[in-house]
Amino acid sequence: MNRVRFIKDDIQTFLLSFDDSTVSKVINSLELLDELGEKIRPPRSKKIAKNVYELRVISNLSIRIFYTFYNENIWVLHSFVKKSQKIPKKELRIVIDRLSYLQ
Repeated sequence: MNRVRFIKDDIQTFLLSFDDSTVSKVINSLELLDELGEKIRPPRSKKIAKNVYELRVISNLSIRIFYTFYNENIWVLHSFVKKSQKIPKKELRIVIDRLSYLQ
């Protein structure tokens, strides 16, 4: 992964904390994102706000990875395990706050 960067180290730690099968799917999804960049489309990825996208990792858990494109890199802003249909406001607030660090 050449272009994927993490805005905070704890995001990467969180994503690597799951079982081997899930971690493998997370890594494959991030590699696909790195390869396709802005060409990645649903159901893998979805735009959720201005300059913010959601990468969907499908496994026994529903992991969501929020990212943005900035200075030819892909910045991972936040990730969490999704437990409901809607994105919790708390999680979205974290994403928007971290996006402001880049701009």
